[in-house]
Amino acid sequence: MLDILTLIEKIIKQIRQLIKFFETKQETTIDEIEAKVWEVILEIGRLIVQWLIETRGTGYTQRIILTPSGDKAEYKGISPKTITTLMGDVTVQRAYYSKINAKGGYCPLDKSLSIPKEGYTYAVQKAMSLLAIEDSFAESAKKLSKLFPPVKVSASTIRRITQKHGKDITQAETEEVESVFSHKRPLPEPDIKSVVRGYVGLDGVMIPTREGYKEMKVITTYDTSSARGALANNLYYRAMFSKPDELGEHLWLMLKKRGIIDGKEIIWISDGAKWIWKLKGYHTPEGKEILDFIHAVEHLKDFSNFAYGEETDKSRDWLKDMKTKLRELGGLQVLSELEALSDKCPKKSLEKLKETMLYYRNNIDRMDYPNYEREGYHITSSPTESACRHVVGDRLKRGGMRWTEEGAQYITSLRLKWKNNEWEDYWLSYRSNYSGLPKI
Repeated sequence: MLDILTLIEKIIKQIRQLIKFFETKQETTIDEIEAKVWEVILEIGRLIVQWLIETRGTGYTQRIILTPSGDKAEYKGISPKTITTLMGDVTVQRAYYSKINAKGGYCPLDKSLSIPKEGYTYAVQKAMSLLAIEDSFAESAKKLSKLFPPVKVSASTIRRITQKHGKDITQAETEEVESVFSHKRPLPEPDIKSVVRGYVGLDGVMIPTREGYKEMKVITTYDTSSARGALANNLYYRAMFSKPDELGEHLWLMLKKRGIIDGKEIIWISDGAKWIWKLKGYHTPEGKEILDFIHAVEHLKDFSNFAYGEETDKSRDWLKDMKTKLRELGGLQVLSELEALSDKCPKKSLEKLKETMLYYRNNIDRMDYPNYEREGYHITSSPTESACRHVVGDRLKRGGMRWTEEGAQYITSLRLKWKNNEWEDYWLSYRSNYSGLPKI
């Protein structure tokens, strides 16, 4: 073990070498100074971490001990373990005890130092994860070594570590839902109190997997005041591969925790998919249903391009007129005008017209846009559409990517901790729940 004087000598040596390095250079830029000083700071930090670890000893107390699980264990010797920190590798000299009447072993120092079984400190795992939720595993490995030169890890290591955390998050969320719905756990208290208007949006985004494209369903919730033009507050996201029934349980618990179930109003804005309205009817039958205005216009645009020619003046003029009437007069007026076209519509466009009218008839009670806007309701699902891109697509739909379903889910679950401002909470929870009993 290094004594304190030897440690100080090593630190002084690093500083002297730094000064000597710059004395030999005629000209240096601030960038060069910063980079070299950072390199020395990291090495000094590593020396201090190594010394502090050594001051804790090996964890040896006596030849025979009881493990936390109650098993007798016998001392067998020292088992070194290398741990990667942001400042570089350090080595822990651990007393190793072998269980006498059971398989396995125990290192007391692992528990007292909370040594992660992965071999990387929490800070390193956190840095890996923060990079990997935004970029490919290969690029994340490169960036990590640029930010912290002593840390050299492979893309596969970053994948393994980050997906391990994503898996833990995914399983914990599923277990919470199952325990609440099986009445093994009480209902959670809302994170947000006194919600005036709570909005719910659902959509799907197709993810490239090794088995082909699969739909990941995306949920967005937020709340507003009742004022016209009120902005979205407390945006929150969930994304998962799931059947509607399973998704519904996650959704209900999400609405409960976000204070929307207990709020004054619940508003669902959707593109008109039947499974979404079915979920709404089952979980919040009292909620208001609004068809996304943009999707309603898209159906008109599809018909317009088909009937009058794509991007022709006639098509654009007709669509502009219908869009204005839809917003100012509502869906009934537009449906009436579509029906009036039935006798004039060219035969080749008749089926498209019928398809458009059917969509409007099926959603007519959700298209009272002038009244919605007078009362201050949002009429588009823009937050949900945006979430499909920036929460899910920006990470999972990069060029050349092909995911396993589990891998896509795990990295998304981890990414959502950042997007939902739960990042620090997760890492604090992970550290506090660590058992300190890694396998040897």
